[in-house]
Parts: sequence; structure tokens; C-alpha cells
Amino acid sequence: MKLIQCVPNFSEGCRTEVIGAIRGAMESAGTAKLIDCSWDCDHNRCVITMLGEPEAIRDAVIAGAAVAVKLIDLREHKGEHPRIGAIDVVPLTPVLNCTMEDCVALSYEIGRELAERFELPVYFYEQSARSERRKNLAIVRRGGFELLRESPLIGERAPDMGPNAAHPTAGATVVGARGQLIAYNVNLGTQDIAPAQEIAAKIRQIRDEGLGFVGVKALAINLRSRRLTQVSTNITRPECVSIYEVYKFVEKEAEAMGVEVAGSELIGAMREDAMIASFCNSIKLPLIPTSRILDTWIRSNLS
Repeated sequence: MKLIQCVPNFSEGCRTEVIGAIRGAMESAGTAKLIDCSWDCDHNRCVITMLGEPEAIRDAVIAGAAVAVKLIDLREHKGEHPRIGAIDVVPLTPVLNCTMEDCVALSYEIGRELAERFELPVYFYEQSARSERRKNLAIVRRGGFELLRESPLIGERAPDMGPNAAHPTAGATVVGARGQLIAYNVNLGTQDIAPAQEIAAKIRQIRDEGLGFVGVKALAINLRSRRLTQVSTNITRPECVSIYEVYKFVEKEAEAMGVEVAGSELIGAMREDAMIASFCNSIKLPLIPTSRILDTWIRSNLS
């Protein structure tokens, strides 16, 4: 059995009935299993984590997209998170008995169906990118839906598949195969966005100068409904950087500015080895193999 993880991001985080409809469609489409569904009204975004065989993942994505295209109108969408589409990004990650090449092939299959069935411009990113520039999601999404719909999608803005104009209400979609990613956010107990902006900028600077935080992307987000602000991160190289390292850096920088950390959150799922690495890092314990985790041993040997 080949298992692929798919984490489609939908541009809806406020209307629970729409989130429920998307989730229900994906769960009902076949054998793919829903692992997690996280949403937030400030980001106005829903992140669904699915696990399944390639065909089942494809069917679930298309079913969710059908609902999203029907019920999400980006002309009325406001949120803190960058986006160009109702079904904004569809990442695919190999989990069991499959390769990155399998995920790339599946991304092209999904992209073709999204383009043909829903008339969505489709861009391929990360390992599926057809040019070096498009490996970076931030570059593909630059300017958001508002810029995307202003003019024909030609030249550098031309999609890899689909029409050369944004869908009037659903925008465009980005699809691609990538490695494991941890979406991890640290919330600050202040409504002033400046500390979060400064901390996120420092993380990016350290990364860009090659001094640490390899593969960590960071943004400042205003959580108005919770009267908080947030340093939102994507840890794209969890084998290099643990969530503990990110948390401690944000905490230290925030405290230096007189700001308390209000909490942190994991969006979606993460692999067991990354969680163990973070735990070991936090107490300066040499990395222990998963076989020494009792529950893991029981699952592997007695189930």
C-alpha cells in the first residue's frame, strides 16, 4: 500500500457550515482518511490533513475543490493569510511505500483535473515546479488574488495548466509535492503587531544569512478575535530545526520586548520522529530511537 499525505488549504475559516461541507465531501469521496481539520477566522483559512493511497487522495481533493469553488467567493474574502485561491494550495508528501516522484506524478494528475473540471489556473510548486522560480510558494502567491485577477495571466504569470485568467470567484490553485513540513505558531499576549513582525523578520534574517533556522518561514499575523498577535512559522526542514528551537527563540525575543507568550499551536499533523527530536532537544537528551518509546514498540511488535 502506498500512503500519501495531502494537506489542502482552503480560503475559509469563519463559516463553519462551509468548512463542514468541504470536510464532508472529502471524507465521503473514498477511502482517504481525515487526520485533522484546523481553521481560524483571523487567518480565514482551513487546513485539512488527509492520508490515503494516490487515487483516494485525488478523489478527496477534487471533491473538496468542487465544494470550495461553489461556496467560496474570494471577492468577499478577507483574512490575514496570503492566498490566491479558494482551494489555495495542495501539498502532497510521501509517507509510506512511495517516492517523491510518485507525489509529483499525482500533483500533475490533480492539477490537470482542477484545471479542466473547474477552469482554474494551476501552478506547480516545490518538487513539482516546472521552473526554479516557482519552487517558492511565496513567489507564486505574491500579490494575492487581487493582483491575480487584474490582468491576463501571461509571461511570468502564465499558469502551468488551465486558463490564462483567474477564476472570477475561486482564483487559482497551487499544487505540488514536497517534504515533511510542520506548521507551528507562537501566540503573543499583545495586540501590538510590531513585536511579532520584528521576531518574524529576525527568523528570516538568521535563515537568509545561513546562521540557523534552515528552511523556516515566518510571518506576523494579527489575531484580532483573540486580542493576540502571532509569529506563524512553517518548518520545512524539521530534520534541521525543531519546534522547540522556534518556540524558545520567539519566547526569548518576546520577553526582551516585555511581551509574554500566550501559547503555541500545531496546525495539522507532524511525524513522530520530529516530536521526539523536539522533546529531546528541550531537555538536552541525546536523540532516542522510536523503538525506545513504549507505545511505538507495542504497536510494532504486538499489534
